[in-house]
Amino acid sequence: MTTRDTNAWETDIGEVEKDDVIIRGHRLSQLIGNTSYSEMMYLVLTGKRATPGQARVLDALLVSVMEHGISPSSTITRMLASYGVPIQVGIAAGVTTFGDIQGGAGQQLALKLQSVVHRIAEDGEVTDESLQRAAKEIVADSRARREPLEGFGHPQHGADPRFPILMGIAKEEGVFSHHSTLLAHLEHELSQAVGRKIPANVDGAIAALILDLGFTWETTRIFLVAPRSVGLAAHYLEEVAQGNTWRHVPADQVNYTGPDPS
Repeated sequence: MTTRDTNAWETDIGEVEKDDVIIRGHRLSQLIGNTSYSEMMYLVLTGKRATPGQARVLDALLVSVMEHGISPSSTITRMLASYGVPIQVGIAAGVTTFGDIQGGAGQQLALKLQSVVHRIAEDGEVTDESLQRAAKEIVADSRARREPLEGFGHPQHGADPRFPILMGIAKEEGVFSHHSTLLAHLEHELSQAVGRKIPANVDGAIAALILDLGFTWETTRIFLVAPRSVGLAAHYLEEVAQGNTWRHVPADQVNYTGPDPS
């Protein structure tokens, strides 16, 4: 493998000119006022212009995760706001809570969905039957390993209300494709295996829809980080407006379990 000269910089994304900025082959001066945030996001990440249907689905997805009340991410942001740190630090701290357990689980599922659909496509035609067989295998493997399947269930919702709305919009706009179909089969097979309905959540929706929109699994968490940053900003500002300072765990709620001094 040839080692790149790290002193040389190359990019297909954008170029700054004296009187304009070129972004993915388009002039920023012509994009402003004619391109929505979702359309611009699609262009910057893929280098392509989104269709109206793709833009609507992406917009719905971003709206669906912009705010979710007092949650792990907003709790951290509000705590830092109470310590007097700048707003961007509070937002960044909240965003860093998105990991494999909270907020970012869709990434693992997206990798799984993308890999399975790619494998089926390499072996032949991607059909509903082949996706159903793959879903059954994934669920069986997950249960054999005694590992939860990412993108299903929610600690605060019996059934995540955002999921059916997003999938409904995707179907209306013709975006619902192989990855979303595989997710639907996973939901059915999982429910069959455990004997009760375990509905997919918004992480599952993000995983399937970003792939059907043409993004890759590596981009999954971007679609939570970008919109939730706005929600975290609101929490930061509210915390400051409320005049809260030095949020912390009260001493009487901390149970010391170490040894007593000799």
